[in-house]
Amino acid sequence: MAQVVLKINGYPYTLGCPDGQEANLEALGAELDARVASIKAQVGNLGESRLLVMAGIMLADELADLKREAGGAAPKPAVDEAAAADALIGLARRLEGVATRLAQA
Repeated sequence: MAQVVLKINGYPYTLGCPDGQEANLEALGAELDARVASIKAQVGNLGESRLLVMAGIMLADELADLKREAGGAAPKPAVDEAAAADALIGLARRLEGVATRLAQA
């Protein structure tokens, strides 16, 4: 299993992915970073967790629209489900850490 370090909103995230999927995961990370930057430019810096949640909700909304347009058929994932799950778990752990630090402040 390969590891990729994605930089999202200036923070590094180390994620595992199947060998050969590194470039794909990097492209997905760059897309998420661009979404976060766009939200940040529109509404200001709301904090890392909120920016990531907003970007995730926007992407989920776009995915739901695509599914409706395709008649309910799910689009083929860009990476396999295990890699996507690993990525989400890594982001969730990072968000939990941020939330804990914010609660302690």
